[in-house]
Amino acid sequence: MGTDVWLVVRWWGTLFLVGAVAYPITKKLFSSWWDRGYLFSKAVGMATITYLVYLAGMLHAFPFTVSTVWGAMTVVFFAGSVFYFYATRGQAKESGKKYLVSVTREGVLLVVEELFFFCALFFWAWVKGHEPSIHALEKYMDFGFTKSILNSRYFPPPDMWYAGFPINYYYFGHTVMAVLTRLSGIDLAYTFNLMLATLFAFTLTMGFSIAYQVLGTIERISKTLRLFGAILTTYVITMGGNLQTIYAFTKGYMGDNPPPFWTLLWPISDFWSHLPDGLNRYWYANATRFIPFTIHEFPSYSFVVSDVHGHVLSLPFVLLAIALLFVLFLNFIGHEDHNKIPITFSGWFTLIFYGFLVSILLMTNALDGPIYMGLFIIILGLYGWRTAKDRDWWREKIIAILVILIVALLTSLPFLLHFSSFVSSVAVNCPPPFLADRKVGILLFEGVEKCQHSPLWMMAILWGFFVYCGVFFILRVLYEGLKKRQLHIKCTQTEFVLFVFFIFSVGLIIFPEFFYFKDIYPMHFRSNTMFKLGYQAFIMFSLVSGYTIIWSVNVLVNRMKAGRRWHKLFLLLCLPLLFLVVIYPNFSVRSYFDSLRHYEGLNGLNWFATTYPDDYAAITWLNNETRDMQQETCVSSSHVACFMSPVLVEADGDSYTDYARFSAFTGIPAVIGWPVHEWLWRGSYDVVAPRRNDVAVIYGPGQIDETHTILQKYHVRYIMVGTLEWQKYPSLSLTKFQEMGTRVFSSGATSIYEVSDGQ
Repeated sequence: MGTDVWLVVRWWGTLFLVGAVAYPITKKLFSSWWDRGYLFSKAVGMATITYLVYLAGMLHAFPFTVSTVWGAMTVVFFAGSVFYFYATRGQAKESGKKYLVSVTREGVLLVVEELFFFCALFFWAWVKGHEPSIHALEKYMDFGFTKSILNSRYFPPPDMWYAGFPINYYYFGHTVMAVLTRLSGIDLAYTFNLMLATLFAFTLTMGFSIAYQVLGTIERISKTLRLFGAILTTYVITMGGNLQTIYAFTKGYMGDNPPPFWTLLWPISDFWSHLPDGLNRYWYANATRFIPFTIHEFPSYSFVVSDVHGHVLSLPFVLLAIALLFVLFLNFIGHEDHNKIPITFSGWFTLIFYGFLVSILLMTNALDGPIYMGLFIIILGLYGWRTAKDRDWWREKIIAILVILIVALLTSLPFLLHFSSFVSSVAVNCPPPFLADRKVGILLFEGVEKCQHSPLWMMAILWGFFVYCGVFFILRVLYEGLKKRQLHIKCTQTEFVLFVFFIFSVGLIIFPEFFYFKDIYPMHFRSNTMFKLGYQAFIMFSLVSGYTIIWSVNVLVNRMKAGRRWHKLFLLLCLPLLFLVVIYPNFSVRSYFDSLRHYEGLNGLNWFATTYPDDYAAITWLNNETRDMQQETCVSSSHVACFMSPVLVEADGDSYTDYARFSAFTGIPAVIGWPVHEWLWRGSYDVVAPRRNDVAVIYGPGQIDETHTILQKYHVRYIMVGTLEWQKYPSLSLTKFQEMGTRVFSSGATSIYEVSDGQ
């Protein structure tokens, strides 16, 4: 435990430095914010520093080394400091005493906020230490991507499961993790789990900052209620679930097609006696797989199951984008004084940074970029319609949209040049028979069997709490107009942005009922669409719900006359719904982390060393042997010789299994890893199947000449023979490999053969 505490402190120090160098930029972006945006500075630093390192690697200007990272930090700090000094040079006319008081207050606040972040980081690192295994789900993939990036001298990094080609995935978030790992000097086996704790801390602290700022706009709200509201809101964003937890109070169900909860209720006379059984039997993952053939995750589930995946790595940038939307529309675009006043210099800077952030979102979790670009446009359009701005106002705002789009395109161009989307088109859910198997414009009409609709009662279970809060919020916003039988929006600028957040989020959860983004999955064809859109809806819904609850409490606390009875009724019905949402961690944390009874440490590979000791020894040998063999890609070519890196061959196998572990834990490209994943990323199984066949020939009996040809084809240097190779290929013969290479490593049943002409 003592070693882990030091690692957490060391990791926190790395994050502190990243945030410190970006604070001048952050302070200017959030100059009107209650704390100058300090809790966002680390996210700003991660985005800007990593992008400079990434761009340098893509241009082959500087290799990915710790010196390059320090150079990028220096550029960000000095550029931000110069810009901040230039932008605020006319504002430093305060008296010395007043300035000293201001600096002292800001300094105390920053210390408190930094302690808040550290406590959040330390807390979830401690929780994660109770089950740190980099095992199951997609952890192999996320670890392998990051390891491959760390091995790379320049970018794009090679795909560790498809030798000869770069990663075809949105991997910028994994690059952020690699940059922090390199800067901290801590092994990835630890930083993988520390990164998860970091993402938890970001979500908690940045969510708090947004909520505290937004709640401060409520009329006559006390500091105590504002603080309580910010804590409640960020708890729902970070740890909240949905109403599916109601099944913990029923008889429960088995299988993938849950019956309505009201058909499973215990008789009232037996309820209390059966309650403990129901609470212990409830399976937390059902809350994310409730509607058959779909996925509807949320941050709390992500922090528990611990996949450091794109949608989780994107969270700090998502919250940064949400915060900047409030800054833009409260200070520069939507402010009442800007009917005729043009956007200021600071406003244009914020717009440019928002465009850059859209590209970061695109490269981290692809759909997040279009989502937050679209959200900006919709808020702007509805605001213009609401206030009937003149033509000059619209001209300037259209220019603002173009600026964001151009900046986003230019900054994401290095990534897009080497990325081929595995979404082939937008498809129609439940197409009419006469259009089946046709494509009309951008719309694809697949067969009539591609028809899935979510039962309304299931949608109510997933989103009922948020929709209930949001509908009440909208009715209050429209209250004055409804009294006059008019559709009239009367609200503050903050409430208007929240109003659009809610409407937009409703659109996100309704979209998969009519359309989906076409990928390779036959039965789960709308899963990824619902997953990626619903994840963002959950965050925005949580913010709206927190605001609505505290808004209603404030009305009652201050004895305001307007609608007090309705606010009382709203809160009375809201409390049981809120209870079901906030108890989710009681089930998820207790189940996944074994009720936090046994602390195992932060090393995510200890389980592998115990389960596969010989394979682990082979991985350690490979990592040491290839430490200085940094990988370099030549993406203009389509063959393996394009890589200046070793290639290995190992047994391939199903996704989410222990196959492809050598490539995942070393980052050394394999001929093929998880075939279904590569099928998704490459768009066709036709390019995956031949590689699987070649691997089978390599490990099959005899055929030495054919095997030698295949090894040369992929420029294989290492042939791996371990536990799973012996299991999958029972006819495997070591004599064959001894004739083609030299055994350079052996431990128990695990061996590594080096092919002399592998390069």
